[in-house]
Amino acid sequence: MTTVSHEADPQTPEFAVARASSEELGWFVDAVNRSLADEATVKGRLALFKEGANLTGGLHIEGEGGWFAPMLGGVLAQGISVVVNDIGLIAPVCRAVARITGIPADWVVQQNLYVTAKGVKGFSPHCDDHIVVVAHLYGRKEWIMYERALDNPIALNAGRRALVAPYDEEIAVRSRFVVEPGDCFVIPRGHFHAARSLTPASVHLSIGCSGIRPVDYIWRLAKAAMEHSELRADLGHAEALRRAMAFTARTRPARIRLPHNPVAKVPKGARPDGTTLSFEETLRALPVG
Repeated sequence: MTTVSHEADPQTPEFAVARASSEELGWFVDAVNRSLADEATVKGRLALFKEGANLTGGLHIEGEGGWFAPMLGGVLAQGISVVVNDIGLIAPVCRAVARITGIPADWVVQQNLYVTAKGVKGFSPHCDDHIVVVAHLYGRKEWIMYERALDNPIALNAGRRALVAPYDEEIAVRSRFVVEPGDCFVIPRGHFHAARSLTPASVHLSIGCSGIRPVDYIWRLAKAAMEHSELRADLGHAEALRRAMAFTARTRPARIRLPHNPVAKVPKGARPDGTTLSFEETLRALPVG
């Protein structure tokens, strides 16, 4: 593992870049292949962004197959970034995340594919309400980490607007670093970040991870309380507080299982049959130079 140099403090270790093995990189690509093979599903998971603006509504796709690669080349030429949401998870990807980052494999819940045009930031500086593991697959990309950070945000307490900064807002930069294929690193929940491709195109996976949060148990208690009519009665302050405290004192919420990640249990070395589109075919549609 190599530690990324930081502008503010070269010794700060938050964003350390590690290398995936060739086999692990192959499994990341295999997860992409399994999803891209189903273009009908991909069509409903596409999103387009440029300089912080969502352009997805202007995308019109004709035909049932063979459209993805031409579309990709066309929008990248316009400086538009492409996102394929919910790339399917396979068990080896989850194990690779655990080996590379130390994050438990069963914390992996979701991953998106990002294809970015050169020199353009598709997104405003933003943060996520979950841990993100970045697995870089193609080209070179510069990542910018900002000084701004929210304290363990989740959607309910932060609000979606709080997670995204205005595109032209000036935010102090904490660090900058460049990644190449096979590089992986972790963005903690709440840390503002952005990225731009240094090559005509770059591709990475953004892998969302989430464990059990203490507030999850509080939510479970609240849901249980709503099932008791006496806890929904209109009362004075003292009696309402007494009943609430009595309920919490006697109620022990059942242990919460980790979010189920939609992992396909695929034998090692297996590949999908009848693939109509693959990561390698997609790369041929990308600009070169």
